[in-house]
Amino acid sequence: MPQPLKTRIAPTPSGYLHLGNALSFAITWALARKQNGTVILRIDDLDNARFRPEYLQDIFNTLHFMGLDYDEGPTDAKDFVENYSQLLRLPRYHTLLQQLVEQGHVYACPCSRKQFSSIPSSACHLHTCRHQLLPLHEAGIAWRLRIPEGTEVTFQDQLLKTCTIKLAEEMPDFVVQRKEGIPAYQIASLADDLDMGINTIVRGEDLLTSTAAQLYLAQLLGAEDFTIINFVHHPLVSDPAGGKLSKSHDSLSLTEMRKSGLSSKAFWQTIARMLGWQEVSVVDARSFLERFSLEELRKMSRKDLQAE
Repeated sequence: MPQPLKTRIAPTPSGYLHLGNALSFAITWALARKQNGTVILRIDDLDNARFRPEYLQDIFNTLHFMGLDYDEGPTDAKDFVENYSQLLRLPRYHTLLQQLVEQGHVYACPCSRKQFSSIPSSACHLHTCRHQLLPLHEAGIAWRLRIPEGTEVTFQDQLLKTCTIKLAEEMPDFVVQRKEGIPAYQIASLADDLDMGINTIVRGEDLLTSTAAQLYLAQLLGAEDFTIINFVHHPLVSDPAGGKLSKSHDSLSLTEMRKSGLSSKAFWQTIARMLGWQEVSVVDARSFLERFSLEELRKMSRKDLQAE
């Protein structure tokens, strides 16, 4: 018997949220509510170099502004810091990392991102650090995962159908522990999805390679539950110039748009127009839910959505 849908809204407090984040929240929430599923609010805060309290508060403000509810997770910023921060789950992440070390999949690398990216992905197997067997526990050492030449990951997506990612080319020998000793996003996200019993993941199409990386990690770690998760990679929202929306575009953040007078009704009508829905009946989360269907979203896949 199929398990009830369980998904998560998983923002990072590394900048003010924008329309692309909001669209992903709306799709995740509506997909779950259509199927009487469970929505978890999970905030990914391991990137503490970019963390700011106002970014954390912005997540709760945005969800309130959108009118989206959730079933599990922190009630406010204070509750998050005290009970839900990823920093509280570091031992779990380190357990998975140690498993990779014991299996011989990890090597030490002191190179900067710029130095590593200068190596052609087709020649990544020639990377000097791969063969030097440097100590893993020295200061200033990142842990990289050995990705064999030609490694590809194929998975099914509910919008894009069959996806094949050339992982060895698109994310060669990616970092699983940063130089500061903090587990990297791919490990933490995988662990959290497993531990929270997530069976449906909604993401933007820009994270297809991350999905492949996490599936590859799951295979190495014997985490079969992750390999059968349902994935929904939705179209991206582009800025007026045609580029990908970023948290660095403060003028396009929902915070700035609200300060400029954006109402909740106008926001939802903007979301509807971005999806190509001409009806003006979408004025809040409830009417968005009534209009939403995965079939309609399939028509939008592989297309960028324009922010206004």
